[in-house]
Order: sequence, then C-alpha cells, then structure tokens
Amino acid sequence: MTDRLTLYRATDDDIIVGCASFALSREAAEAYLRNPGYGGRSLWRAEVEIDPETLLDLVAVDDPIATIMQTTGLPHPGAIGADEWVPRIADRLADVGIEWVRVAESYPTNTVTYIFVGSDDPEMEPVE
Repeated sequence: MTDRLTLYRATDDDIIVGCASFALSREAAEAYLRNPGYGGRSLWRAEVEIDPETLLDLVAVDDPIATIMQTTGLPHPGAIGADEWVPRIADRLADVGIEWVRVAESYPTNTVTYIFVGSDDPEMEPVE
C-alpha cells in the first residue's frame, strides 16, 4: 500500500537534478521563498505516492545517522545532521532501493521534509 501526499517545494523551475527536498506543509516551503541560497522564487506542488518499502523514515527513529549508516553501509559522516547528509549520498540511497527519505528539518524549525532520491522524478505544478 502506498501513501499519497501533497508536497511543496520552493524553486525556480520544475527540474530536479540529483535529489530534491519537499516540505510537508505549504507554509514550510514558503519559508524557502525568502531564504537566500536555498529554495527559489516560485512555489511548486507535487502529488506523490510513496511506497513504504522505498521510504527511509528518519523521523520515526532515535538515531537517524545510525539508521543511514545501517541502511547504506557508509561510515559516520562527522558533524552534520541527517538532513544535510542525505543529499550528499542520494545516489547511494537510491542504489539500496530508497526513493524517499523523511527527515526532521532544521529550517524551518520542527518541520518535516521529504527528500526525493529516486529515479522517477515527481511531476510538479506551480502553486497559484
């Protein structure tokens, strides 16, 4: 059974290169419209179906870094959080069958982000 979600992304266009972060709430994505160096000038929406078998849920675990290490076989990344490490190892996660990673986000504080690391890019449409 898959989970169907509406996710939001602030970016300049609908092209995804490598991996992409999507906010669970529109409000969290809107914060990236005003965050220089991240996000972009336009708000986009994607209706996605996420297979729990291809989701690495790092919000539901006590130690996200250890969970990534166990899933990928990679060594500890040092002084970075899971939300920073996942984009750097997107290819490795995809190689072990992960398409989406759910992380607790540091900005905006106490939000949840879904990071797409799979191969079949979600289709996005502009939010009016």
